[in-house]
Amino acid sequence: MLLLIALALFVPNFFTEKINPELPYNGKEKFNPSLSRLSSIVLLEKYTDSIAQRRQIPIGSYAYAELLGAVVEERFYHGFSHFSPSQNWVAAFAGRLIKEDYACIVEPDKIMQHPNAACSQQAMVMMHVLRNKGMACRSLGFPHHYAIEVFADNEWYFFDANMEPPLTKGQRALTCWQHNNDMLKQHYDKKQHRHLDFQFGNGLKAYIGGVNEKPAQRAAMFHAATAAMSKILFLFPLLLIFFRPVPKLKLPFIPFAGKKRKPSFSLSA
Repeated sequence: MLLLIALALFVPNFFTEKINPELPYNGKEKFNPSLSRLSSIVLLEKYTDSIAQRRQIPIGSYAYAELLGAVVEERFYHGFSHFSPSQNWVAAFAGRLIKEDYACIVEPDKIMQHPNAACSQQAMVMMHVLRNKGMACRSLGFPHHYAIEVFADNEWYFFDANMEPPLTKGQRALTCWQHNNDMLKQHYDKKQHRHLDFQFGNGLKAYIGGVNEKPAQRAAMFHAATAAMSKILFLFPLLLIFFRPVPKLKLPFIPFAGKKRKPSFSLSA
């Protein structure tokens, strides 16, 4: 039984197929499949920097943030990227059986290994690059959406690489919308995004994260722990096999059947 349990905990490490459903590309977003070759943050940075150099865009400027946002828009299409069982089967099955969030990747380098990423995941990737470039950024939370702000040219600017609103520099500026969600909704394509009231709410203000903080730290800790568990859990049943206490052998009681000796008496005078 312990061997069977060990085998059941070991085999999922070889399953590469996703068990959590992922959305297909809808054909409407600015997705460029050829950019899937940018499979790490380093490659994404190098690609963005090469374009910035050709266009003489200085790092740290609003133009660089705008360029990065455009690259991320084309790099991903919308939809959560999840762990496969071979990567982290504990998190993958938790996402399938309990809550999808458990299987959603939050480490930027691992997100870069997928063609799809949700709003929060695309924001994490963009924020990671901006922090690497020494640019201040912060997350923006909405009832059912996620975006970021970037500080450049002495102003905070709004970026949403996931839903891709066609905003001008002035419309992105914090002085224009003042974290008023209703001011943002007017800039989105209502034919493509039909649930803006659900995503942004009505009459609400955006939740503002800390400057340059790393989002989803609890999820990152959970994934680190479950990734380790996925690789070593099968060892515990094996250890029980080798270190379980061995039961003592009880021998049946056999009465002594030898010849009885008569007691000897010595008489002393």
